[in-house]
Amino acid sequence: MQTIVDAIVDGPPQTGTLTILDSAGEPTARLDWPGVYELARRMSTVLARHGLGPGGRIGLFGESGIGLVTAIQATWLTGGAVTVLPQPGRANRQSHVDSLLAVAADARFGLVLVDDGTSLAAEALRGTTRVLTFADLVGQAACAPPAPLRRPGPDELAVVQYTSGSTRTPQPVPVAHENLLANLRATAAAVGVRPDIRWLSWLPLYHDMGLIGFCCLPMMLGQDLFLQPPLAFALRPGSWPRALARYRATHSGAPNFAYQVLTSVLADAPPYDLSCVRYLVSGGEPVAVPAMAALAQAGQRHRLDPKAFVAAYGLAEATLTVAMSPSGTGLAVDPVDQTELENKGVARPGDKPLARMRIVPTASVRVVDRHTGQTLAPRRVGAIEVSGPSVPGGGPLRTGDLGYLVDDDLVVCGREKDVLFAAGRNVYPHDIEAIAAQVPGVGAVAAFGVPGPRGDRLFVALETTPATPTDLPELVRSCVADEAGMTPTVITVRKGGLPRTSSGKLRRHLMPTLFAAAATQGALQ
Repeated sequence: MQTIVDAIVDGPPQTGTLTILDSAGEPTARLDWPGVYELARRMSTVLARHGLGPGGRIGLFGESGIGLVTAIQATWLTGGAVTVLPQPGRANRQSHVDSLLAVAADARFGLVLVDDGTSLAAEALRGTTRVLTFADLVGQAACAPPAPLRRPGPDELAVVQYTSGSTRTPQPVPVAHENLLANLRATAAAVGVRPDIRWLSWLPLYHDMGLIGFCCLPMMLGQDLFLQPPLAFALRPGSWPRALARYRATHSGAPNFAYQVLTSVLADAPPYDLSCVRYLVSGGEPVAVPAMAALAQAGQRHRLDPKAFVAAYGLAEATLTVAMSPSGTGLAVDPVDQTELENKGVARPGDKPLARMRIVPTASVRVVDRHTGQTLAPRRVGAIEVSGPSVPGGGPLRTGDLGYLVDDDLVVCGREKDVLFAAGRNVYPHDIEAIAAQVPGVGAVAAFGVPGPRGDRLFVALETTPATPTDLPELVRSCVADEAGMTPTVITVRKGGLPRTSSGKLRRHLMPTLFAAAATQGALQ
């Protein structure tokens, strides 16, 4: 087997079903994986009629659905590559359209498939490329014969992912079939695949974790997959644990920020039976161990097993997975001395727990000096470099993250560009955010630095609502000062006001703009 298509066609019989849920968790469409493959071959015939063939590029713009998932397979069967395009947020839709047009111009799509052909985005895309709705594609496929089986070559493009842009303008990552299959196999081995797995995800398919980890992997394995709309979690966070319990899902995941929200939900919700959950992965940003401990506490009466918690590290530029803690044992931690870590960049034993993850076989990781590029000894903090068959081009790839190696494990400390330097210390924003999150009433929070004459000034931004206690900023300021030894300036912004990428990561490089606005409006504490 050299590609995911080979795995689907020649692998064990696919016995699972793809189920699409609405925002309330009710099933709206269902098709077993053999049915998806059959429909994909008919779609492939239609796509060929529209001029798509080997080397073609197709953009997919729509909610997670049968049509979108099947179109991924259909594109591969034509010899083309897919790019799943981000959906608009609740604000600044023109900015979203401008971003789509920039991606479309770079990708040079031969066709873009959309949910609604009359939407603002669809009309804008229609001016640059051909546009077809998923409904029309499915309708035409119903009358089309299945295309002859075409197996893409391992060096052909499978996916062109556009990075979420947490630190720069989104850039294309061309993932070949050999990269995709290598990463899927490594991830499957790390997960510990069993025949009774039932996957459930609300992650957007335009994000690498959602597309590769929670769509392509279940697709390759032919296991049950339940897909919720991403907005279901944003608007109704309780829909996630409710769906896990209702459909007895065993495997799910999200970025770290979602677990802070889930903790609040579980603390106040009626009991769910989450004893079915065996794998709950946190990825996309450094894992906050204290936050996961709080989740374990809140999940007790819901029968959520802390051994299900999994820390993972990956990035689109490496297809997805680079490292993951062992499945079924709970978070693995490396307790370190925070002062030594911040002052000397050395991870010596202490009482600050950091998540440690086992490097997957398809990734080779080096930690190097940020300035000289020289390989560092174990437990020395430096820049993380990744190479291997999952990395397009093989690498080495400088990830932009800082961390260190211990035995055969990787510990990630944070983004290189986000680290503050103050009072002779390297301060990691995630540490400050974890401290602030302990204060009752704190929801979304971000820490960042603003350069000053004596080093970076520490700022903490809190999202607030009219119901937020007026003394919350002072409580956060005092808590951070006590535990971190640095007194921050606290900024308050409206709920949803923290800048994030399309996948939910904080855009800390935009935070100084908040500082300037808050200073003008007098919202500093």
